[in-house]
Amino acid sequence: MARMEHFAIFARDAAALKDFYVETMGLRVVQDNGAGTPAGYFLADDGGVALEIIGRPAEAPPADTRFVCHVAFLVADVAVERARLERLGRTFEPETVVDTPAMKTAFFRDPEGNRCQIVWRLRPLGE
Repeated sequence: MARMEHFAIFARDAAALKDFYVETMGLRVVQDNGAGTPAGYFLADDGGVALEIIGRPAEAPPADTRFVCHVAFLVADVAVERARLERLGRTFEPETVVDTPAMKTAFFRDPEGNRCQIVWRLRPLGE
């Protein structure tokens, strides 16, 4: 069976967005191509899944597809993580909150406008 390696997103300022995910979500840089054309970075979590940030050409519009395109971060406590992110200036979407005994989730946008999700699940996906 294949397993997820990475998810890629565009960024007008790839270096600044890299810094956001490192500082805010605790990811670490595993490949730095900041001097490339376009600039790019691979950031990884402790489980080995990576987020690729690719410099977006000026003529390319940012992606904004509510239900299809987002990066999800598994957290131990959505309320605690949400409060932390709000203190850092993130605003959450009120209409997409899920709060059930099996799953809790909330969406916010990163500094480039990409949708991000924090999620807690009673049972991990795939079980």
